[in-house]
Amino acid sequence: AARGLKVCVADPALGRDWPNNYGVWIDEVEPLGFDDCVDVVWTESSVVFEDAAPGALENVTLQRPYGRVDRKRLKRRLVDACTKGDATLLEKRVVDVEGTAVRFDDGTTMKACVVVDATGFRRKFVKHDVAFDPGYQVTYGALLRVEKHPFPLDKLVLMDYRDEYIGDDEEMRKRNERFPTFMYVMPISETEIFFEETVLVSRPGADSADLEARLRKRLSVSYGIDSYEVLESERAAIPMGGEDPVVPQRVVGCGATASCVHPASGYMVARALEVT
Repeated sequence: AARGLKVCVADPALGRDWPNNYGVWIDEVEPLGFDDCVDVVWTESSVVFEDAAPGALENVTLQRPYGRVDRKRLKRRLVDACTKGDATLLEKRVVDVEGTAVRFDDGTTMKACVVVDATGFRRKFVKHDVAFDPGYQVTYGALLRVEKHPFPLDKLVLMDYRDEYIGDDEEMRKRNERFPTFMYVMPISETEIFFEETVLVSRPGADSADLEARLRKRLSVSYGIDSYEVLESERAAIPMGGEDPVVPQRVVGCGATASCVHPASGYMVARALEVT
């Protein structure tokens, strides 16, 4: 739209907030001009493998600022950019694309010069010449209100891989050996904090209900948090990587549809903003 093209954006959830929490490295979004779409910033991040003990893996502290994406502000900014560029916004679902002819769920149609498929890992319209069989990053996360927590407000816990909290729960230990998890911790304030139990990658995908049980046990045993109010909760299964789409073709992939999810970390927000 900024280059004078007529643009139409179709999204059946156009008026709804994005449901999940996202994190970004500040040095990746700042050059893109999106650092104002971050609502909390931590000056450093930690990766914890084991408690300090002989033979334990060395823990890591990253002196690299990290932020939580302000989901509402980022979406509002992108939608406002579309509006200012005279883009057409439709709260509809695309159900079929034939060449560059698009059909919506209400039966209406539209013709375009280029169709961009941003339907995520469903890959509804972009063609691939290999089967899609990725591993999945599976998560269960919860934003909590607590009386207190043990985490400094300037430090993000990127990964806490310690598993002592499992104790003598043999069934949970077996599940953890099959699908090891780490805890991701975003301290928002003295009384508000986000936790996410995560399987980095699994095939087949791990069970998010199991991750919820692990999160609750870890909160109590490892962090001493027994009383809390769940303000938000989320579940995700993120396909990790995948083969690139067939080139050439009439439909252009964008984001996860074009295999832009980082195959090792699952990150994509900064990369998606970079190419938009």
